[in-house]
Amino acid sequence: MRQSQRHLKVANLNFGRQRTRSTLPFGCAVERSKRKTLAVYIIQGKVVVRCPSRASTTQIAGFLNENKTWIEQRMVEESVRLKQALRVERGAKIFYRARELTIVFREGRKARILVDADKFIIQGHRLTPAKARLQLKEFLIDKASEYIIPRARGLAHYLGVDRKLKEIKLRKTKSKWGHCTSTGVIQYNYLIMLAPYSIIDYMITHEVCHMLHMDHSQRFWNLVDSLCPNSEHYVTWLKEHEHRFWI
Repeated sequence: MRQSQRHLKVANLNFGRQRTRSTLPFGCAVERSKRKTLAVYIIQGKVVVRCPSRASTTQIAGFLNENKTWIEQRMVEESVRLKQALRVERGAKIFYRARELTIVFREGRKARILVDADKFIIQGHRLTPAKARLQLKEFLIDKASEYIIPRARGLAHYLGVDRKLKEIKLRKTKSKWGHCTSTGVIQYNYLIMLAPYSIIDYMITHEVCHMLHMDHSQRFWNLVDSLCPNSEHYVTWLKEHEHRFWI
């Protein structure tokens, strides 16, 4: 399952690969290609316009001006998302199990992570942000190995597809929380272990159900909902909060 799409606005523009920058509103970047539509994205706080190769600067500027209010609203939203992005450093906030905790670095020979009240304690020897990030990675992989893998295999057995399931991988990717291949390999992004268990269970269900339906057809969603009722709630929750888990 992919991350939710970035903010996007599209308009038709019937023109017939290159990248260029123009002096346009919002200090935007312009990417030209063989596409037939104008689209504006808000990506990491920046405005990016993707347009047909022969679109003029005047046409692009007009499109941006017509959508000025939409762009400004999305820029504000993106600014909030960037401020909430996870930074593994002393005093920063981490969204763990739907609670906002303060990251604390604690000196100690034994490397471990503890949750105490409103604190997310990363303990280690001479901790730096880089060491803490690595320690968080190992912590989440251990948690995913203990929780995701046995539950996914158990669900595969329940659905009668355990023989088709060849391997379960744990790997951080740029745009997906989970992925299932036709060869029987399921991959989960271990960062999902920062989410509540209900969200994790939904992701487990989503990918194992792909062992029976390698698409997002109605049959697929009916199966997901039979195992995880009201799955749209979990999809919506992820869209709203997933930006807080990515590092």
